[in-house]
Amino acid sequence: MNIEPKALSESVLRRLTSDAITTFLGESAAYEAAARPGLQLALSNEPVADMNMLVVGAGADHKHFAAMVNGCLDRQLPFLVLIFPEAGRAIDEMALELGLEYAVEFPMMVRDDLPLEPGGNPDVNVSRASDETDCDGSADVIASAYSMAKSSVLRALPPSLFETPGADVFVARIDGETVGSVTLTYHGETCGIWAMGTNSTLQRGGIGSRLLSTAMCEARQHGARRFFLGATPAGFRLYEKLGFRTVCSARVWVSGETHQA
Repeated sequence: MNIEPKALSESVLRRLTSDAITTFLGESAAYEAAARPGLQLALSNEPVADMNMLVVGAGADHKHFAAMVNGCLDRQLPFLVLIFPEAGRAIDEMALELGLEYAVEFPMMVRDDLPLEPGGNPDVNVSRASDETDCDGSADVIASAYSMAKSSVLRALPPSLFETPGADVFVARIDGETVGSVTLTYHGETCGIWAMGTNSTLQRGGIGSRLLSTAMCEARQHGARRFFLGATPAGFRLYEKLGFRTVCSARVWVSGETHQA
């Protein structure tokens, strides 16, 4: 009997996002996590807000929310809070009272089971990352694209991430130089897209389109049918061109500095 997969509604996307973040950061050298109903905290413990995240959804207890936020603040650890609409606006008021700053709307986008072919710059070669050289090249790209310290990227996203059955990292190269990187997380027939980036000096040259479309085609060959992601303003138009649509928009609050905006 064939059972149709659940629609990627806001509540499903929030759960998938929580699962994906724990997979994405789970190989960090100093990884730790905590969960309560409606709350998922995943920390790399690197001094980079974008690598420490608290996801908030329906049913989040306000006391538990405050305890998780204050725990990070007490340690002077920069972090992001990703609040889904289902959590309600009272959580935003608490975030403000606790000293966090509102950063940006974060559209949660979905691509349904539609035909797909690699596009973008044909001079870009895309392959699945597999070794320390790929890890170093990917770290260079992420550090450049998101203005992060490379040392933090390497600790948070070490080569062991490439061996995780729930994730793949793809890198893009031009003439042997790594110029793009993206991570895919797997959730049955649904695939998440994370840390999509190109070298900051080479953006808008079709690298991102080639990288992402090729990685998605590879995932489809291995059973993925639907994709989801959280879109930064810089990537939103690319994702629309690739057939993604917005389901809901989460709200990002930050302690420290984020490059998601």
